[in-house]
Amino acid sequence: MPVLLYSQYEKYNIKICPLSLVDEFSFPLVQGGFETKLSQRLSLYNEIGVKYRKGYYEEADTSFINASGIKAKTELRYYLPKSFGVEEIRTMLNGLYVGVNLFYIKDKHNSEIKYYANRDSSFVSLDNISVVKNVIGLNLIAGIQKKLANKFLIDIYAGIGYRIRIISNQHREFDKDRDSLDKPTDITPRGIRNTIDLKEGISNSLSLTLGIRLGYRF
Repeated sequence: MPVLLYSQYEKYNIKICPLSLVDEFSFPLVQGGFETKLSQRLSLYNEIGVKYRKGYYEEADTSFINASGIKAKTELRYYLPKSFGVEEIRTMLNGLYVGVNLFYIKDKHNSEIKYYANRDSSFVSLDNISVVKNVIGLNLIAGIQKKLANKFLIDIYAGIGYRIRIISNQHREFDKDRDSLDKPTDITPRGIRNTIDLKEGISNSLSLTLGIRLGYRF
């Protein structure tokens, strides 16, 4: 009987990511995804986002490259067991879950940096550069997906993982061996972005992820 019931109920969720529209630290995206039920507790979630405007920190007065960006993610989820019965089968993609995701990010933007030429702190120079950044990584995640009303739902998640960045600059005058970067006294989003943008070649870092999705089940 449970197997028959399982085949009768919704197996798909379509979702949007409202916070990605105002993600100024990375870049603003129109982003959404599609979740498919694989079994009673397993699902596969695929997500893609496209940059739709320049971010707040892309204030460079130049157009070396056309600003663009994409983010793509594929995620395998396991929903934690509940009491087995008709209601669990009906709302299988519901409740607490754990998972793992692979992600890819490509970001092209122009940036303005301030630096001291020849480490002379008496004069600040400006440098407009173009940045091409490719990122691949993996996250372990945990979250909760709950029904809001009718077939609408909310998905809240957080995770930690590892990322590899491949960055290249063009039209750059700043020389890290000769000049010194003009950094804010405090840790700021702008300062972090500039430091990462100038880190040419291959580098790696911790990956942290946190977000909210709104969805519709069918």
